[in-house]
Amino acid sequence: MFLKIFDAKRLPVTLLILFYLIAYILPLGSRRMIRPDEFRYAEIPREMLVSGNWTAPRLADVRYFEKPALGYQLTALSFKCFGQNAFALRLPSALAVGVTALLLFRLLKKDSSDPRLPSLATGIYLFSGLVYGVGTFAVLDSQLTAALTLSIGFFYFAWSSRTRTAAAGWLAAAGAAAGAAFLLKGFLAFAVPTVVIVPFLLWQKEWKKIFVYPWLPLAAALLTALPWTLAIHRLEPDFWHYFIVEEHINRFTGSTYDRSPEPFWYFIPVLIGGVMPAGLYCAAAWMGWKRELFRRPPYRFLLCWAAAPFLLFSISSCKLGTYILPCFPPLAALI
Repeated sequence: MFLKIFDAKRLPVTLLILFYLIAYILPLGSRRMIRPDEFRYAEIPREMLVSGNWTAPRLADVRYFEKPALGYQLTALSFKCFGQNAFALRLPSALAVGVTALLLFRLLKKDSSDPRLPSLATGIYLFSGLVYGVGTFAVLDSQLTAALTLSIGFFYFAWSSRTRTAAAGWLAAAGAAAGAAFLLKGFLAFAVPTVVIVPFLLWQKEWKKIFVYPWLPLAAALLTALPWTLAIHRLEPDFWHYFIVEEHINRFTGSTYDRSPEPFWYFIPVLIGGVMPAGLYCAAAWMGWKRELFRRPPYRFLLCWAAAPFLLFSISSCKLGTYILPCFPPLAALI
């Protein structure tokens, strides 16, 4: 068994798992919590546990409508399992990075012509500075990235399925993941997959599928999100007005109470710095890059996945460096 684990073919995967456990999981509780974000993301779940109200987020017993409840619920569950400490607080973020890395590996394993690419791309993703920094910090961006990665990746599995039954199953799974993303941060759950999938289908000259594919995922997303959506409406009827107007429309089109508009190019230095130190590999990789790769559907899909959300986030007025994290899984495969 020991020799099988360290077999040459399995060694890259084994090293990736060891790196993930040593770098992401083990140190989670070794440093103090950082103000103000980690204290805020700890207090809301703590109040959920104390009050028994897991529906409406509250901070210092004041209604907190900035985000839906799923992210806080996951942290509250982690507190319940591991105690109220820094390790439990950051664990959902670190696990989300693991889920994203696993899906990225599985996606590339399915369609890559290069057997080395799945391990290499997953390693680049895990070694990227922004991924590591956010993935060991108590915010919701890693969880959102995991849910969006599952949704977009499951769509690709559906698109490439050989049977209608398999395609329907993957589409339903993509919708359920989008529903979970909605419960984490709202309508980005639908905007990000849409700006990836529509250009890809147009590039593939399969535009008719744009009108066929959405219905099953939308139904699955609705079933996933509806219970909490109805519960928060009954408990806090004005939640949706604040969440839609202030947290979506105002943030996308102008300034908000906590953030001023940023220029269109804001994310370019964030992206360049965020892929380091793993991004140092890209100079060597691009030397061997072949133009015909863009003619193959998997690489077209990855390119749409990396570029379209980046443009979407750049168009938005209010920006924060962590927002482009969903672009990093496909970017790791492309560089």
